[in-house]
Amino acid sequence: MLDLAIATDRDPRGTTVVETNHGIKLKAPTWPSDCDFQLVVFNPSSKHCELVWTEDLARDIGRALRTLEGLAALKGPKPSWYRRLEHYSRGT
Repeated sequence: MLDLAIATDRDPRGTTVVETNHGIKLKAPTWPSDCDFQLVVFNPSSKHCELVWTEDLARDIGRALRTLEGLAALKGPKPSWYRRLEHYSRGT
């Protein structure tokens, strides 16, 4: 799952504890000290999350779209989800 999170606490070992927009509390071992909020990815059954850098996400979306184009997987007009993904990946 992908969600926006904000640092709320530290556990006894010094690991940052974050809370997502949906109220889920997770440990974020690689949380940067100079960051208020960040995108995180996690398995809903997990207690830990990983950071997702927006630049990396946009680059990955762009690569996926180029792969789809190269495979000619979409015929006819591009669906709205495709156009949104194109918008998200601009500049990469």
